[in-house]
Amino acid sequence: MLTGRTRDPDRLIEGLRELGWRVREQGSRMVAVSPAGQQVEVDRDSGELRITGRGEDSAARTLVKLARKLGVEVEVESLESAPRRPLVYGPVPSRRLGQSLGIDLPRGVCTQDCEYCSVGVPRRVSPEERFEVDPTPLVEELRAVLEDCRPDAVTLAGVGEPTLCANMDEVVEEIAPLVERASAELVILTNSTWVSGCPAELDRIIASLDCAREDLYRRINRPHPDLSLNHLVEQLEAVSEDITAEVLLCRVGDVTNASPDHLRELAGLLSGLGIQEVQLNTVSRPPAKGRAEAVGDEELVRAREIFRAEGLHVEVYK
Repeated sequence: MLTGRTRDPDRLIEGLRELGWRVREQGSRMVAVSPAGQQVEVDRDSGELRITGRGEDSAARTLVKLARKLGVEVEVESLESAPRRPLVYGPVPSRRLGQSLGIDLPRGVCTQDCEYCSVGVPRRVSPEERFEVDPTPLVEELRAVLEDCRPDAVTLAGVGEPTLCANMDEVVEEIAPLVERASAELVILTNSTWVSGCPAELDRIIASLDCAREDLYRRINRPHPDLSLNHLVEQLEAVSEDITAEVLLCRVGDVTNASPDHLRELAGLLSGLGIQEVQLNTVSRPPAKGRAEAVGDEELVRAREIFRAEGLHVEVYK
């Protein structure tokens, strides 16, 4: 059990409710239970916290991260400060995937530092800076979590870029049977850095491409100097028929990727690559470190029509 305290228990618990935790009240005590069985108890009067259940460190880190986003002061005693992230987190409600159980492969590294990113990746790296993941603890943790929940999808994502995992084939081979037995989809969310290396066992590949121009790409997605838009296009071209492209439209100051001219250029690029499915969305959560703002409904509708004119099947999420 971990203990701690907060000065704003109601706001904190409401934040957990929005993440999909079940909340009940017992007098001055509020209890939030995650889909994986972790439990956070808060006393309204004293602000005292108790965190219990398997993976309590994971629950505590979720709590601390949520508190930072909400601007709520939280202290958790005995929480190790080592930069370890849980391998498995959630499930969390997803507009596209239903209840999504996440697997954090990237460990806080990404090839981009997007203006709209809501998680604030700690370290931007070259696409050549790959890492490996030991599948054994991941399989053990995933098996344990799936005993208590039945997600719609198990998603390779997390804080950063999952295709930087150099042994993804091995990881997916190990976890795929568990996901299949849970009747869930095995999905990857990627910024397309090494999307051509995604294993065939994945049920869905959702790969981002927000810009058709290098200058706009560098302004909105803020890639590592070693990563270019042309590299992403080459990667997408290699797997174009097997992916869904994700396009996020936003505005950063006086710069936007939602202008009609750019949208026509981007739609033509995606269509020319042989991509058929597009998920179109905009900023829905506050950026952790960037200044991106959402575009309006009219701009999303206009974008959808421009993409459809290129023969693309488009779903809009807002």
